Amino acid sequence: MTPDPHHPPEDEPDAKQNAELSALLRRHASRHTAGNPLRAAIQTQVALADASRPPRHAPRLSGLRRWVSGWRGPAIGFAAGLACALPVAMLLPAGALRLPANGGFQAAVLHPAELVASHVHALSAGPLYQVASSDRHTVKPWYQGKLDYAPPVPDLSAQGFPLAGGRIEALHGEATAVLAYMRRLHVIDVYVRPSTEPAAAPSLQTERGFHVLTWRVGGMQCWAVSDVEAGELQQFAAAWRARSAGP
Repeated sequence: MTPDPHHPPEDEPDAKQNAELSALLRRHASRHTAGNPLRAAIQTQVALADASRPPRHAPRLSGLRRWVSGWRGPAIGFAAGLACALPVAMLLPAGALRLPANGGFQAAVLHPAELVASHVHALSAGPLYQVASSDRHTVKPWYQGKLDYAPPVPDLSAQGFPLAGGRIEALHGEATAVLAYMRRLHVIDVYVRPSTEPAAAPSLQTERGFHVLTWRVGGMQCWAVSDVEAGELQQFAAAWRARSAGP
């Protein structure tokens, strides 16, 4: 059917109204900085959404999962612009962003440079932790439903390394648990992922003045990143391994 030039399509008035509303919002809407709880909630969901993206060779996703993968940009823009959005988790069905169980954690090798970059970003821009507590019984349950594995959260306060909190970061497309410990005024970030490799003694590298110590124990691969002295970081790793070793 040939469109009638005297009767524009029905969706044109809606488009015009939307454009006018957008212009009014840009001119008159007040802007507020998003609070830390909202930022933390959105960044957690972004990490989970990033980690749920499949590799290029994976089968095509269903319509729902494509929608979940594509929500990231609009959610961040809305939170940054108006800072009045509800936590993104409330907009999705329960469990929609949980990671599928798979054995992909061994495929990606984390390089010291990217671990240091992640650590520095958390120190400078935050969040350093999305759950803040020195109690392992508060931090460990926080990961339930957010990861498909349970990271160890040892209490090392008696050894001089009190727990500060935890967060989730997306590294190589995988949601990764990060635990923040303190050593006086220094922060030690521990990145934890499952590993099927046998236990291994710590291996130390230095990147841009930061020490990166990696080890495997209790079915987990751990990377500790900090600017503390190398000897202190090795003490930390020894204490972690002693408290986290499985049977």
